[in-house]
Order: sequence, then structure tokens, then C-alpha cells
Amino acid sequence: MSTTPPNLSQPLLHEPIQESPAAPLDALGPYEHLIGTWVNQPLANSQQGGIDAPFSYNVMPLPQVGSASPQGYILKNFKYFEEITFSAIHGNAPNRGGLGTQIANTVFYEQRVYFADGPDRDQLVHAENGSWLYLTTRPQHEGPYGDTPLPGSTAPNQSAASHIVKQISVPHGNSILAYGDYDEGTPVVIPAAVVLPVGVDTTPYRTQSVGNPSVDLTANPNLPLQQALELRTPTHVIRWQVNSQHPGAGVINIPFEQAKADVTDYHATYWLQSFSDPADPDPQYTQLQYTQSILMNLNVGGKIVSFPHVTCNTLTKVDD
Repeated sequence: MSTTPPNLSQPLLHEPIQESPAAPLDALGPYEHLIGTWVNQPLANSQQGGIDAPFSYNVMPLPQVGSASPQGYILKNFKYFEEITFSAIHGNAPNRGGLGTQIANTVFYEQRVYFADGPDRDQLVHAENGSWLYLTTRPQHEGPYGDTPLPGSTAPNQSAASHIVKQISVPHGNSILAYGDYDEGTPVVIPAAVVLPVGVDTTPYRTQSVGNPSVDLTANPNLPLQQALELRTPTHVIRWQVNSQHPGAGVINIPFEQAKADVTDYHATYWLQSFSDPADPDPQYTQLQYTQSILMNLNVGGKIVSFPHVTCNTLTKVDD
């Protein structure tokens, strides 16, 4: 049966229309520039970057036993394309503390990921939703609905190292909470990804197969990000990083996943990029690159081995 290509022309989220109060975009920090839909599209008047030639890659180990997988696992590596819609809610989420309030300025997101090549091209391979929080603080307001500061109330301290939060819900039965920070103006430096597990035969990573079609990309799945930047260099960059190792962050999995493919760690880096004039005081951010790594504990021959599951992609914003 042939697969119908997905329709990426419509946003995945539709925030209810409400003129007042408007969505507080100026309170969202770097997320203000995310609002809208992002997909794989050709870059810089080239034929590269779209759904037929995306600057993306996925390295995904799967537990499997039997004569066809003597190592106790197989790989399912591939290029992919995706759609993400970010939507700002018409308000915020105040966390009241008695004499001070933390404000979670919130952006919801919805994501769909599809195979770009291989026998399952155009089929859905991953779906997820969640929210990005930009944490700020203020004095607590008096009463349940008032906007007058409570006498003696002060804005609590909010660490700059953890005022970016990503909440993730994945229908494998995984929930992830990751914290981090952001900066502006730093050059884009794409790191080499850590891919190989330790303490197990890694021959499948170096052998071309249906599950490992590109040995070069498997060796460094972040290479497509570097290739995309060779087409054009951004003039303005906002980078943020989050991970699940911060105090209070973490990963929770359903029991089957805990026993078979237990996710233990998540970390990701995003680069929001503009190609406006370098002197533009209000640049338009139109390209989003990311790399993320999820550590999964697989039982290989009675031994628990930690496998990196790495993904990266280069997306551009859809015109309103």
C-alpha cells in the first residue's frame, strides 16, 4: 500500500482567537520569535533542505535478539522531515509562593516527524507535544484576582541557569522535564555528536545496511547542520540549551519502557537564526536548527548498556 504524503500546509495548533487580553509575546523571551509553523523547505534558492533532501538525521538503536542481530540490538537510522507549530497562550501560569510569584510565560508546541527516505517514506515515525516555559518572577499580588502587590512581597530569585524549561510528552509513554538557559550573539558552533555506546559490539554502526544507510552520517549525525550552514551564514543567533540533569528535572517512563528501553537523560541545543542585515535592530528569525540526544538503557545479553539516540534538523519558518 502506498503512503499518502502528509499535508504540511496547515499549522498543527490553532490557538483560540481572543483580542483581549492578547498573547503576551513581549514576555516570552527568545520564544517570541518561534510563534508560527516550521517545516523542512529548500534553503537559499537551492534544491536542498526540503522534504526530498532535508538537512536532518536520526540515529536510533532498537533492542532485538535472534540470529539476525547477534549484537542484541539493531539500528533504524534515517533522514526525516517534520512540522512543528508553536503557539502562545493568551496569558501565563503564575506559581504563587506566598510572598512572591514565579511566572511561567508559556508557548505550546505540536510536532510531527516523517521518514524522508527508505521503505516507509512519508509515514509518521514520531509525534510529540509539550510546552516551552520562560520563567520570570514578580512580587505576589494581593487577593485571588488583584494586581496590587501584597505588602511585604518581593520578587523571588530566579536562576539564569534554569529559566528556560521544556516539558515533553511522547506517546511511547515518556515524559521529560528539562531546564537550561539561553544567550544571544554567539556564533553557531555545531558539536560532533556522541553516538557510540560503550561496552558492546558497535559493528552495526560502521556497516552499511537497511537500518544504517549512511555510515558517514551515523559517525556524526550533526553533520547535516554544518552542511546547511555552508549554504548561508546567519547574521543573528539566539541559542538555548536544556537538559534533564538539573535539580528538579528528570524523565519518567511507563513500566514497559523502563524494562526494555529506559530513557534516562535528555539534552538539546537549539539555534534560532536570522539572515537580516547585521545592523538590523529588529531581525526576523527564519531558520531553526537543533540537535538532541536521548540516552536509552537497553538490555544487551543480560547487561544494561546506555545507547545515545541522536536527532538533528534544520527548519525554516512558514510565511504567515
